[in-house]
Amino acid sequence: MNPPAQHLSASVPQSPRRKPALWGIALLLGCLAMFVWQTVLLFDLRREQTSLRAAAASLGTLREENAELKRLQAAAESASSEQKEELEVKKLREEVDQLQTAAMNLPLLRAENQRLQAERSAAAAKAGVAAEVDPFAEGKSRAQRINCISNIKQICLAARIWENVHRDLHVLPDSFLVMSNELNTPKILTCSGDTSRTKANSWREFDGSSVSYELVTPGADIQDPAVVYVRCSIHFNVGLVDGSAQQLDPASHRIDKVEGKFKIINLGTQP
Repeated sequence: MNPPAQHLSASVPQSPRRKPALWGIALLLGCLAMFVWQTVLLFDLRREQTSLRAAAASLGTLREENAELKRLQAAAESASSEQKEELEVKKLREEVDQLQTAAMNLPLLRAENQRLQAERSAAAAKAGVAAEVDPFAEGKSRAQRINCISNIKQICLAARIWENVHRDLHVLPDSFLVMSNELNTPKILTCSGDTSRTKANSWREFDGSSVSYELVTPGADIQDPAVVYVRCSIHFNVGLVDGSAQQLDPASHRIDKVEGKFKIINLGTQP
């Protein structure tokens, strides 16, 4: 016997109906995998962003520390320079004090010298011998020249201190009044050998008439240290841009313009 028709239809496979459900599950799994991958990627990006922010903050801190270090180094260099300048000023003041002490004894020495010189002259006249050279007059001249070179050293030092304060200009002062704070007193602007001028005791009294020294190169550029900045026409002492002072011999040196700049010319080295 043949089986009934409904039994035959019930035994037919149902796989075509299951395919849409399987595709939906696969699609869902794919979306879930994509979501998980994007989440992991997002977490990685956030960690990298946090790391970059920390590195940027660390870099900013390093820059601040570097700037502070440079500031401290500049302050230390400035302090060292100021200390050297103070030592130089102290040394110059000690020299001035010694010269002033010697100058205080000059009247007594001069009177004694005049008395001795008168006696020698009288004795030489009787004996028919020429009078001797006055050693005290020579000593006085040497003392005046030493005092003059000391004044020039102080002027040059004051100019360098002024330039250090105004280092952005890269030049020395163009007048004595400009550096009056660094000079402290106008007395040093009068050479002890200049009998035609009277010292100004304070800047209130200063009108320029007491100045014995000439600024040969006012506003001199500090890039050329060999340029003559200041000089004394009485003793032929000079101060250079580098802050040094020199006693020159008019017989072997002169000050001349070389390429527009006043410099010391050694006559012995000229052809």
